[in-house]
Order: sequence, then structure tokens, then C-alpha cells
Amino acid sequence: MVKIIFSLVLLFFFYTHLHAQDKERQDITKGDNVEEEIWSLEEDYISYFGEANHDAILSLYHSQFLGWPDSRNHPVGKISAAKFLEEKYPEPTQSVFKINREGIRIFNSVVITHYLLNVSWIDDAGVKQKSESRLTHTWIKEDSQWKILGGMSNRK
Repeated sequence: MVKIIFSLVLLFFFYTHLHAQDKERQDITKGDNVEEEIWSLEEDYISYFGEANHDAILSLYHSQFLGWPDSRNHPVGKISAAKFLEEKYPEPTQSVFKINREGIRIFNSVVITHYLLNVSWIDDAGVKQKSESRLTHTWIKEDSQWKILGGMSNRK
């Protein structure tokens, strides 16, 4: 009888250990999927600026968005961001961008990204221009979709 109880206890602990490892593996895989999804959204977000696709940009902003573009003296909300986009990016531009991923942290339904953004374009005089900025975004789920709750940019 003692052997049976001992065997059952061992089996229980073995099963529990395997189940915990499997769950941890699923959580890591889920995190990898979220990470790639967020980086893909960051790529889309930046491409929308070159396209002057204001509606697409604004659709990625959370309803309580607060951001601080490097060209503004103070943070802006979603309504002010719409005005900013119309002023700063009135029409599509021929620009090339590259995102250099610097960091990401995922915690449940919150994700923070940090990256360097390199942009190049040809100005009106035909001269190639370049800029590099640091960006950070805080993404959060809103109605089961990832949205940018806040962000900040700073030219290097």
C-alpha cells in the first residue's frame, strides 16, 4: 500500500512538473508572437508617416493617447496629434526608413518598445538628407487590439 501511495505521489509531482514546463514554454512562445506583432505594428506605424496616412496613424493610438513628438514643446493628446500630423506630414514623401530595435518589454497586456529610427529623403534642392531619432512607445490592449497609449521621440 505504501508503494502505491508513494508511486501516486511521484506520478503527481512528475505530471505537475511537466505541466509547469509546458505552460512556461507556451508563455515564452506567446511572448515571441506578441513581440513580432508589436514590431510589425511599429513598422506599419512608421510607414504611414511617409504615406501621410493620418487615419491609419490615428487608428493605432489609444483613446487616451499622450505623446511627445520631438518637434513640440509639450505632450499632445489624440486630437492635437491629428492637427500635428496634418501640419507636419501634409502629403506623402519619398523617404526610406529603418527601425533599429533597441529593446522591448512585455508584461501581460502592456508592451514598451525602444528603437532608433533612421530616415533618409531627398529635399527640394535634390540633396539627400538623413535623420536619426530615439523613439519609445507604450502599447496596451484596447478592445482586443494593440494601441499606442503613449510615446516620445528625440532626435539624436
